[in-house]
Amino acid sequence: MDSHKDKAMKKKYSSALMSNHKWRKLFTVMAEHGSDFSGIEYHFTDTDNAFYGHAPSYEQVWETAIDDPVKGAGGPVEYKHIESILIPYVYSYRAYQNAPLSERPLNIDVFLAALEKVGCFPITKTNKGIIFHGYKK
Repeated sequence: MDSHKDKAMKKKYSSALMSNHKWRKLFTVMAEHGSDFSGIEYHFTDTDNAFYGHAPSYEQVWETAIDDPVKGAGGPVEYKHIESILIPYVYSYRAYQNAPLSERPLNIDVFLAALEKVGCFPITKTNKGIIFHGYKK
């Protein structure tokens, strides 16, 4: 079954931009310098739907997967199935149902400075936030 998935991914993407090692580096730095990140938009290779979650803790960063930081993903997610993640500049949320929208800026600059010290990553800066790409189409 995995070989079928790998064949489908090779048809969908021209190249992989992130290895397990790079994802692990990214999430480890995020656990240290972005532990308050919420509203992260996760995109996976097998769906067009976006899932929202938070930054992982050190314990959630595994060798080949990340342990359940994403609501609705149903457990650990292998790095090879992450198409991209978007970390917003500002996290918008409601403290309770029907509450006014609250906003909390995320300290992305400190995170990016720490990330630059451990490697080079495929990043796109948008007006909404920072996108880390796992694959190139």
